[in-house]
Amino acid sequence: MATKIKTAAPAPEMLPMLKSVELMSRISGIGENKLRELMDNHEIEYVENGNRRLLADQAIWDWYQRNRITPTMKKGAE
Repeated sequence: MATKIKTAAPAPEMLPMLKSVELMSRISGIGENKLRELMDNHEIEYVENGNRRLLADQAIWDWYQRNRITPTMKKGAE
């Protein structure tokens, strides 16, 4: 019977500053296609390096701040 080996998450200092779409998708939980769509529509900042488009963590947070929806209290609910 095979046993699963638990691997520790990489320390933040071990991750690259700029991340590929695939890596950023795994980290952020946003799908690869959605990230590419956001880049195509110029809704998120990225850097081109040859054929690759690279994202910084801050780009995700900036996009989040611009697009988040804050909850509102319903009248009568307290």
